[in-house]
Amino acid sequence: MTETPSENGGAKKRILVVDDDATAVAALRQILIGKGYEVGTAATGEDALPLATQSAWDLFLLDVALPGMSGFDLCRTLRENATTRDVPVVFLTAKGRLMDMAEGADAGSDLYLIKPVLASKLLHMIGLFLTADAPLAKRRPELTEPSA
Repeated sequence: MTETPSENGGAKKRILVVDDDATAVAALRQILIGKGYEVGTAATGEDALPLATQSAWDLFLLDVALPGMSGFDLCRTLRENATTRDVPVVFLTAKGRLMDMAEGADAGSDLYLIKPVLASKLLHMIGLFLTADAPLAKRRPELTEPSA
């Protein structure tokens, strides 16, 4: 079983949700905050970039279909930035074609989930990136290496 942020004794893990669907964002906020995560939000890639680079985040949760800059382009930009390149990126989107999933991988995402997804599955998958025993935390050396 994966720990939640409130169970692991450390600081709250921070997730930036980028989605232009206000209803989806409200639901995600409720789910994530309810499990002890700190949540930031942005409705566009252009709004997300300064938030992503000016503050420390533990995971980015992105939609693909955003106004202006797509989620794919946002992911590529995050991967090019020294501050955000190692932060896990999870796509949560209705775009479920194989070519969309391949583009997500090419953009540098760590996981591609297709909406709708059960809250329990979403939380489990996020936990795989954000806990000390996380099997998917390979990009997060501070989680996988013992602290001094």
